[in-house]
Amino acid sequence: MSVTGPEQPSLNQQAPGGSEPAAVPRVLVDLSVAAAGGAGTYSIGFARGLIESADRHKDQVVVLSDAGWAAEHAEVVSTLRAEGVTVVAQAFPPPGSWKTRLTRGRVVARIVRENHVEVAYFPRDAAPRLGVRTAVLLNNRYAWASFASGQAIGGKVPAFLLRVMAWLTARRAAVVLAVSETMATAAHGARVDDIVYHGCWLPEHHRDDSEAVGVDGRPVRVLMVANLIENKRVEVVLEGLAAARRAGGSWELRVHGTRMDPAYADRVEALSHELLGESALRPPVSAAQLVEAYQRADVLVMGGAFESFCHPLVEGMRSGAVVVAPESDLVREICGDVAVTYREGDSADLARALGVAADERLARSRAGVERSRQFDWVQTVDQTLAAVRSAIDSGPGPGPGPRSGIA
Repeated sequence: MSVTGPEQPSLNQQAPGGSEPAAVPRVLVDLSVAAAGGAGTYSIGFARGLIESADRHKDQVVVLSDAGWAAEHAEVVSTLRAEGVTVVAQAFPPPGSWKTRLTRGRVVARIVRENHVEVAYFPRDAAPRLGVRTAVLLNNRYAWASFASGQAIGGKVPAFLLRVMAWLTARRAAVVLAVSETMATAAHGARVDDIVYHGCWLPEHHRDDSEAVGVDGRPVRVLMVANLIENKRVEVVLEGLAAARRAGGSWELRVHGTRMDPAYADRVEALSHELLGESALRPPVSAAQLVEAYQRADVLVMGGAFESFCHPLVEGMRSGAVVVAPESDLVREICGDVAVTYREGDSADLARALGVAADERLARSRAGVERSRQFDWVQTVDQTLAAVRSAIDSGPGPGPGPRSGIA
C-alpha cells in the first residue's frame, strides 16, 4: 500500500518562447494557526516536512507563523531559516475572534507585498482576497455553521454549507486541493485538482507483551483527542466506557480538548462524574505532551461524526494505539481494516468494539504502525509545493484534475 501523487513537474522547465528556464515563483505558506490540537499538529508537521524535503527552491518559500507557535518551536524555526526558508512570525488575536477575522487579510496582504510573494497557499477554510494567485486546501472547516458547532461533514445542514463554501472558494482559487477523498466527495460540485493527505510527524511506538493490559490491575488506557463540541459525541464515549466496565475489566479514559462549547463541556463533565466517578476531561496539551499521551494510550477512541481528515486517526496508529471509531467513509479511507469500528451513537456497540480492541491490541497495534507509514510529511510538502507553484500558470477551471489516493 502506498500514497501516490501526481508527477512533480520540473522546476527548470523552459519558459514559453525562449530558452531560459522559467522562474520559480515565491510562495507564501500560511501556517499561522493555533499551537494546540490538530491545527498545531499540522503546522509542526508541515514545517518538519519542509526541513527534510529535498526541494531545491526553499529560498523561495515564505512561511507565515503565529508568534506564539514560533516561540514554542524556536529550534524548528531556526532550522527552517538555516534551510533558506523565510519565516515571518506574526502575533494574531485568538483564533475565531472577530479581531482575527478583521485583521488577518490585511496582515497577510502586507506580508505578501513585503516579501514579493507571487502565489499564496492557505491550508484553511478561506483565503483572503489578494493581488496574487492563491491555492487552497478544502478541509473540515468548510462545514462550520458557527465557531462552536457544525464542524463535522455529517448531516444535511453542515454538508450543504460545506458544498456552498467549498464551491465559492474553489471558484476563485487558482489551485484547489482536498485533504481526503471523503472531503472531495462531500464538497461535490466544487473543483478539486488533487488530494493531498496530511503527514504524521509523531515517532513510531512499537508495543510488546511487556505492556500487557489487565494484569495486576493495570487498566486499559483509552484516549480521546477532541475539542468539546456536540458533534464529537463525548457522551457516547463515556457511556460506552461505562458499559465496558460493567462487562468486566479495568478501564481508564482521558479526553484532551478545548472547551469550545462551555455548556456542552459542563454537561459531559457532569456525566463523567455520574458514570465513571471522576472527570475524564483534560485540557489540550503541547506537541511534546501529545506524543506522551498517545504512547501511554492502549486505545484511541473517536466518538462522533467525522471531519474530512482526522489527525488523531493517523497519530494514534503511528503511536501504536488501536483506533476505535464510528463506521464511516473517512475511517475506511485512512485506517483501512486496521481500526475497530462501531455503529455511531451506539454506546453498547462501542463497548463491544473496545473489548475487541483490548483483545486484539498487539496485532492491530503493529498493523496500525505499518499503515501510518503511508502518511509522510515530506511527500505532502513536495506535492503541495508542486501544486501551488503550478498556480502561476493556471486559473480556475471547470473540473477535477488528477488525484492521489491510498491503496
